[in-house]
Amino acid sequence: MKIIFYLFASFQILYAAAQGPYQINLDLTASKEDRLQVVMNLPDIQEDEVEFHLPKIVPGTYRISDFGKFVSTFDAFDHLGNPLEVSKISVNKWLISGKPSRIEYWINDTFDRMKGYDENFLFEPGGTSFEADRNVFVLNNFGIIGYIDGYKEIPFELRVLHSKDTYGATALDKNVLNDSLDLYFAADYHFLVDGPIMYNQPDTLTKNIAGAEILISVFSPQKVVSANDIMENIEDLMVAQSNYLGGTLPVKKYAYLIYLMDYPSLSKGMGALEHSYSSFYTLPESVADQLPQFVRDVAAHEFFHIITPLSIHSEQIHNFNYINPEMSQHLWLYEGVTEYNSMHMQVQQGLYDSETFLEEVQEKITNASAYPLVSFTEMSQKILDPEFKDMYRNVYEKGALIGMCLDLALIKYSEDTLNLAGLLKQLSQKYGKENAFKDSEFIDVITAMTYPEIGTFFSRYVQGNEPLPIEEYLSWAGISTREGGEKRMALWGNFKLGLNDNNQIIALATDQLDAFGTQIGFQENDIFYKLNGNELNLDTWRALLYDFQENTIDGSKVKIELIREIKGKTKIIKRKAKAETYLYQYPNELIISNESTPQENKIRSYWMNGL
Repeated sequence: MKIIFYLFASFQILYAAAQGPYQINLDLTASKEDRLQVVMNLPDIQEDEVEFHLPKIVPGTYRISDFGKFVSTFDAFDHLGNPLEVSKISVNKWLISGKPSRIEYWINDTFDRMKGYDENFLFEPGGTSFEADRNVFVLNNFGIIGYIDGYKEIPFELRVLHSKDTYGATALDKNVLNDSLDLYFAADYHFLVDGPIMYNQPDTLTKNIAGAEILISVFSPQKVVSANDIMENIEDLMVAQSNYLGGTLPVKKYAYLIYLMDYPSLSKGMGALEHSYSSFYTLPESVADQLPQFVRDVAAHEFFHIITPLSIHSEQIHNFNYINPEMSQHLWLYEGVTEYNSMHMQVQQGLYDSETFLEEVQEKITNASAYPLVSFTEMSQKILDPEFKDMYRNVYEKGALIGMCLDLALIKYSEDTLNLAGLLKQLSQKYGKENAFKDSEFIDVITAMTYPEIGTFFSRYVQGNEPLPIEEYLSWAGISTREGGEKRMALWGNFKLGLNDNNQIIALATDQLDAFGTQIGFQENDIFYKLNGNELNLDTWRALLYDFQENTIDGSKVKIELIREIKGKTKIIKRKAKAETYLYQYPNELIISNESTPQENKIRSYWMNGL
């Protein structure tokens, strides 16, 4: 501990006279009990009273995080080292009386259950993990580092002391001072928190693709997936994305940071959080055979965020307020168009065929139909409100369909000379990463750059709440709809499946069981053992459940064995029930019409093939 104290003291002496940037010191080797100490040497503060802030919400999450609740101690000091009076004025704000020169606090990570904090877990890709016992640290900087209110637009320097056998992977600018000390640079707070860092024993791979340095770093506790496995599965995707964007990538460096979990996540979710120059993934290691493809599927979406919001974004994002955020109206652009591009790129670049693409479009149509018709711009602007927060998932469903319809409309009204990719390129040139558009004027700008019909489209179907005219727009490209059939399917219980600490499949969210689930009497955390005599585990559950739901006859006998903890003892619970079925309506199928006109063929060729 003395070595660390003197190291930090030397930092303070060295930079005592420096003016301008924040200088932040993190000592990963001194982390304890999933906590990390943050030592911040501040820029020259002019006010006699200031507020220190940690984010309430961060870009890309669209939900409240309240990182201030993870702080356990907080102290401030003047330039002579004298302690200053500090009072906590809200979850994420501290009032400091006097001119602070240094701030110190301890902060808990978010991956683990914190004492006294039992609900509203953060989605792990937007969180932090300090695992000293395994020497792995997930540093999403917005969950660790705060700022003095009014002083977040100035440079930040971050020094990280780490063990010699770990490597810090990131897209941030980095200077390796020695084998255990790294220095990172960021132009301002926004850039700092836009660059996650992951420290672990190195499993990294870097490759130049289309003029960009692509870095992949993987933490896999059981070494079941490597950075090379991931690169092999996404390299052709990256090449296709660069071709879709004109042959080069609009970034010099991009990092994929992948953390594989060998324990159940608190959020019960898996996925990724996008950043301008990187994306961070948390995934279960137990399904190792599916991980490269899952990363590929998610990466197809996340990488396109280098267009939105990096090069096309509103003032709300450019000047993001981490305490009282103002949401943009244009989630149809940030998430919807990004999702559409991830699908459209793959059919246009030949990564999959038109039938697969149309199946994905139909799935979006089916999923979007579950949500009420509302103004998409109003929903976006109020996505944190109780009225709209449960509709967020629809930005990936209807939002993608908005992107598709806009693409088809641009092709039709331009007579095959402009598509959505071309419009995005024009908007990137008009704005770029340094210039933001005005939220309320953006649709008018697009209309002025294109055609009056595009303005009408936005007015009726994006700003308004009329149903998207999907069938009409698809018909312009010679795509028609064939009705799906019907089939009786077996009820299974109406609950979620999860994993426990031993990677056994368990029942979750059993509060709204269907008739069959009520017969069996599923309870929270029941472990599935056998279904009709067949062992149900990670290797067999997909095939067994698919066969059960597809082929079970109404009224037939079903035997289920569960493992349940009762009064501290583990018991096998055997249940018998009669199968209950319901009439399942297969979704409609989108097909290329055999009677397409030459004009429809021309639009479809330009749309799907870029020709």
